[in-house]
Amino acid sequence: MNPKKSLGCALLTSLGFLSAVAWLPASAGERTAEQVPSRTVKFADLDLNTDAGRRELLDRLSKAVDRVCRESASGWTIVGSNWVYGSCYRHSLAAAVDKVHHAQLSALFAATLRPNMR
Repeated sequence: MNPKKSLGCALLTSLGFLSAVAWLPASAGERTAEQVPSRTVKFADLDLNTDAGRRELLDRLSKAVDRVCRESASGWTIVGSNWVYGSCYRHSLAAAVDKVHHAQLSALFAATLRPNMR
């Protein structure tokens, strides 16, 4: 398998997740890298030279980041979990798109950002 065609979201989400972890209580912040929720996103089957391929990859990344960030925010009060989730999602998805290092995917991501994500 081509290593560029598979992303370990542990690395990707940990980059964005660090901003949320910075203010977590000590017990939650003491997780090792192996304990941080993660997902692997594979896209060897996608043609990133097509709009459909880029949209599908962005959807896969979004779903993986959503699952990881929901797991990360699950132990918080509603207000806290919403903040942790939102911060984790925004930063992690941006980091995942950046990690793919594909200009057209980055442009699609920027064009589809909701106003509250900017």
